[in-house]
Amino acid sequence: MFKAGLKKELMFFLRGFRVWGLLLIVLGLAASYPAMMKMLEVMTEQAQDMLGTDMPGYGDIMQSTGLYAASSPGQMGFFMGVSALVGAGMLVTMLLFMGAAGGEQKKRSIIIPNCSGLTPHGYVLPKFVLYPILTVIVMFLGTLLAGLVSNLLFGNSVTMQDMLFSGACVAGYGLFEISLFFMLGICLGRPGISVAIVYLGSELLAMLINGFNAANYNPYALYNMIGVPYEQADMNNFTLSIIVTVVLSVIFCLITLMVAGLKKIDNSEMQANL
Repeated sequence: MFKAGLKKELMFFLRGFRVWGLLLIVLGLAASYPAMMKMLEVMTEQAQDMLGTDMPGYGDIMQSTGLYAASSPGQMGFFMGVSALVGAGMLVTMLLFMGAAGGEQKKRSIIIPNCSGLTPHGYVLPKFVLYPILTVIVMFLGTLLAGLVSNLLFGNSVTMQDMLFSGACVAGYGLFEISLFFMLGICLGRPGISVAIVYLGSELLAMLINGFNAANYNPYALYNMIGVPYEQADMNNFTLSIIVTVVLSVIFCLITLMVAGLKKIDNSEMQANL
């Protein structure tokens, strides 16, 4: 039953624009920010040559806008690239996964696999295996791509250790968000509302957690460690946060299985009671 459900999800994901949209848009975001930082640096240098040395330099512009959070332009481009992954990248990912995370219920197409003998276990579990794994892989590759593009444009300013560490943080945070999204989407049957809850609610919850000084040993600790140099990272916090994130993802899956098992389909009045 699990294999049948996994095959169904693979066919659904590989059909149409989803797979290429995920790769092109998310990886494109990761590569575009280092490129934009390089363009800004070149334009600033050209403007200085034309207008004289009184014009603010590249570093002055970054400091004035509050974006100068790294020791070099290459590291800044890398930091902005991975930040785009957990922001716009995760939003795009959830939008592309809406059909699998409750969209079937909204369109009543869940009736077909149920009538074909697909159990709630065979329906839910493949989703929590396939889509989180895809998210982790794409987010990790996106982080590596942002680091490689930054090194290509600015020289070897980002070490491989920093890329791997930030990649693990981005992938872990993505695992948490996509698992929460699938739990809400399948339980509520409203993927659009679930996207809004996860995207906006995560930002609000992160602010509350940081405000109460509880930013350790949870998925949001991974978010705060994105872009932190490997040598300066708290590895105990990182390790425990990864463990907590995986445990939460499993709990989200179990909750979804329980809710899906309680749902019934009623076509007596040409509608599905989901």
